[in-house]
Amino acid sequence: MKMCAITTWPPHQDGISFYSAQLYDHIGRRIEVKVLANIINFTKRDSEVGNCKIVRCWRRGSIAYPFKIFREIMMEKPDVIHLQHGWFLYGDKISPLLFPLLLFILRLTRKPLIVTMHTVIGWKPRLYENAILNFIARVIILLLTRSIVNLSDKIIVHNNLMKRALIDFYSLHRDHWKIFVIPHGVKEKAKKCRGVSKEEGIKILSLGFLRKQKGIEYLIEAFKIFSTQYPKSTLIIVGGKHAHDDGEYIKLLKRRLLYENVKNVIFTGFIDEETLDKLIWESKIIVLPSLGSYYFEASGSLARVAMYGKPIVCSKVPKFKADLEDGKDCVMVEFNNPKKLADVLFLLVSDVNFRRKIGKNLGKKFRDRVWDKVAEQHINLFRDALIKN
Repeated sequence: MKMCAITTWPPHQDGISFYSAQLYDHIGRRIEVKVLANIINFTKRDSEVGNCKIVRCWRRGSIAYPFKIFREIMMEKPDVIHLQHGWFLYGDKISPLLFPLLLFILRLTRKPLIVTMHTVIGWKPRLYENAILNFIARVIILLLTRSIVNLSDKIIVHNNLMKRALIDFYSLHRDHWKIFVIPHGVKEKAKKCRGVSKEEGIKILSLGFLRKQKGIEYLIEAFKIFSTQYPKSTLIIVGGKHAHDDGEYIKLLKRRLLYENVKNVIFTGFIDEETLDKLIWESKIIVLPSLGSYYFEASGSLARVAMYGKPIVCSKVPKFKADLEDGKDCVMVEFNNPKKLADVLFLLVSDVNFRRKIGKNLGKKFRDRVWDKVAEQHINLFRDALIKN
């Protein structure tokens, strides 16, 4: 079986790009995978990465991207077509409106079309301050979402909460049979590094793209409170600018640190996997902030750290509520309240047994979601789509 995947690809820096690199490398161990990826300046058109062959044939933001992809698909002649969908994955402005057009012309190939939707936008989201703009955006999202489901043979989402939101909010009860849940793959824990530091001081780790909707400023405020009692503690913030952002938010955070003279907060930027593994092992607590209450999705950051047995503090938002249980495998807190967040940090530092319990429970919950098993679920779905096509 030959499968063509349509997605962004590293070094493009967005969550779906990193997700795709992991997923298709594992799928490529069992079937032939050709990835039709976004064009990035100074990269080769054709390359081979791990178990995938990459063809860079479309450019983000170009109105021609559906036709560029269609032309390449006609040349490749795959058995199955798997598309990744994010609201601005293919570009901003008019690009999201062209995704249903891409699906429509790909239907001419008469091959199974499977779409993974990474974000389901909740009912009545507050996307714009202007009420008229917000209403127009909601109508467009409603029409686009329904079109994507109708034009696809199968839809993949990452958790049951996403599936319920898709069916209920978009009146897709008649199409429930084509919506499947396959969890976000998780990384198996690396062996504990020999060089793991045992120096004095508590390390608190946060990781992921540094975006305004994360509310990292509240985490910094909470750390200021925490460090009054633990002055040798360190907050390590791993990650950098998302490809769809301008980077102003990160500059604002750093200026604020200088202005308020906050000590022991480190921004590492993007780091390699080995360094990140070392930081995870060294950290006493991992904090995953988010303010995205309207977005139903999965957390790539959670998937990266879940198997390490570390206690997780996270926001009370759908992406965490879908997979986690407060007090059992994480501690959930309202992130726009730094005092409450600081209190949770104090609790986890002081209660060793509770800290170990939630870390252990988290690892148990996610052990069946490793990338190899997630890849197998995708392949089974591809084969089923081929049989029914």
